[in-house]
Amino acid sequence: MPTSERWTMGVREQIEELVGMDKVGPGAPADTPYVKARDWLLEEDPMQLQKDSPFIVQRYLLALLYFSADRDGEWRHCAPSDDEDDQECKAVVYDQEGMPYNDTFARMLSGASECDWYGVRCPGGDNFVREIEMIENNMTGTLPSELAKMPVLQRLSFIMNELEGTLHAEFGDMKHLIDIEFHYNKFSGTIPDSFYNADNLIRLNLGGNMLDGTISPKIKNLRSLVGLFTFDNAFTGEIPKEIGELDYLSYTRFSYNEHNGTFPTEIGQLTNLIELYSQWNKFTGTLPPTIGELTYLEDFFVNNNEFRGTLPIKFYSMESLTYFYCFDNSFSGTISPLIKRLTNLERFIIRRNYFTGTIPA
Repeated sequence: MPTSERWTMGVREQIEELVGMDKVGPGAPADTPYVKARDWLLEEDPMQLQKDSPFIVQRYLLALLYFSADRDGEWRHCAPSDDEDDQECKAVVYDQEGMPYNDTFARMLSGASECDWYGVRCPGGDNFVREIEMIENNMTGTLPSELAKMPVLQRLSFIMNELEGTLHAEFGDMKHLIDIEFHYNKFSGTIPDSFYNADNLIRLNLGGNMLDGTISPKIKNLRSLVGLFTFDNAFTGEIPKEIGELDYLSYTRFSYNEHNGTFPTEIGQLTNLIELYSQWNKFTGTLPPTIGELTYLEDFFVNNNEFRGTLPIKFYSMESLTYFYCFDNSFSGTISPLIKRLTNLERFIIRRNYFTGTIPA
């Protein structure tokens, strides 16, 4: 029940318009994350934003994220505190190179600017949220689809949590989004079609979940994509030939799925590719000769599949190749003396195949 004059100051109406009357209007269940976030913003938020504040939307949505993804009440980092003297916290975060370091933040739902809350970044200088990164935070529950309504959000990173549910189609419609990192959670279902329209997306990491279905030929629409990671799920089907149209693609990990069929010859068009991880699938056929066009490829893992035939002569043109694992397949033939061209090669693991002859010195 309303207990504050703020209920009649225009803030409530903005929330109702944002998420819908069915979720926060009269008669909406009181124990939902939507209502809890609304009541917090109207009744408990020490900042007490006025109706003309441009930050009402993002502050409400971040509160909604907390109430949606804290089902078990055990966030590891910077959960809210009722102690007025305990409104700051220390947490491990990661720099652009992925190196961890300790930093100090305001706790979630504290009276500080949401830009100072743990995991929230506003690097544009205008106090609008552009990045949310919460790694190994023991987050449980679901992500609210309404996060897509943050006007300039560019990055969503929730690595190594316990988040569930399907991938929201709304995330694919975010025109500023360049980075999705959802790996190592419990997401299920298929990749929404809308994800293939996110043409500004640079990195899509969905590894280590319970996703299924296939990778759509519409993948060709992700023209800016540099990293595509779908490993350790239950994806099936072939790698679509349209992947060859991704000019900037440099890192791919399809490993530990149920993919089948042959490698498309168009994979040779990915001339910026550095990593190709495809181990532990059901790929068949031979390696296409076009693989030799991947002169920047360093890591090439195709072990534990059903490949056969010989290594194509152009294989020995991959002058940057450092690691090649093809064990547990049905490759045959001999290893060419041209292997001497691969001067960067450190690991060449070919056991449990049908190769004959010796490896040239």
